[in-house]
Amino acid sequence: MNELDEVYNNYDSQNREFSKEEYAEFKKNEKQQIYELIDRTAETVVTNGDEFQKYLDTQSKFEQYSVGNAFLVMAQMPDATQLRDYESWRSSGAYLKKYPNAVKILEPGDTYMREDGSVGTNYNVKKVYDISQVNSKQKNRQMRYNDKILLKIFLNSSSSKVKIVDEIPNTERKALYDLGTDTLFIARGAESPKIFYEVAEELAKQEIGENSLGDSYKNYCVSYMLCKKYGINVSNYNFEEIATSLNSLEAREIRLELEPVRNAMESISNRVSEQIQKLTRESKNKENVR
Repeated sequence: MNELDEVYNNYDSQNREFSKEEYAEFKKNEKQQIYELIDRTAETVVTNGDEFQKYLDTQSKFEQYSVGNAFLVMAQMPDATQLRDYESWRSSGAYLKKYPNAVKILEPGDTYMREDGSVGTNYNVKKVYDISQVNSKQKNRQMRYNDKILLKIFLNSSSSKVKIVDEIPNTERKALYDLGTDTLFIARGAESPKIFYEVAEELAKQEIGENSLGDSYKNYCVSYMLCKKYGINVSNYNFEEIATSLNSLEAREIRLELEPVRNAMESISNRVSEQIQKLTRESKNKENVR
């Protein structure tokens, strides 16, 4: 066979239609590869502090994604900032650039009944694309707020009452959430960026609690993600010890361990976004009055 015929054979195989059986087998293998990538990435993120921090950076941008999907984004396109599927980009007037490599994630599909009577969910592979892969007039805008405004936003995002005091007894901390009284205490005289680290950590404590050393590290992770997301200097955070404490776990156990961190981040970030929207509306109303 002429060596150039290989080109024709490859071209023909890429363009022929799948039978139902072949397509089903293809989708099964595709999904299996995605699950394997999640597991490999889970094992990678706990090898050292830098890898763990990369995961948190990804999750902080996509807090609405499950831990598994954040692993997939980290593995395929860690620099992604805004992901949508093809139809979503088209509906917004954007068009994919030539030959973009999709980021594959999992989305829930149909539910089913297991033999033990519990309900399970089938997951399907979904292709999404980053804003850097489309021709769009829309640009990513990173909002920046001065410390006073951002601290007000953080405090207004508390799910408990906030009380300002001169000092918090028996601690050098400037922010402390007390579960017994469901109160977030804030001491005067706090400085940036330390106050943001502590307030973010206490907001996480409202979501997760602090009943064990494990809860403490989870609150620390949420604090990092919130500060990272909203432009606070995060150079003081270190995750080497956390990664070491998790690297004996299986891939599935790692995901389960990190799910409360993700859940807390999403919950707090949603409240922060609501406060930002409220602030924006108030600012526009003042401008209209003028």
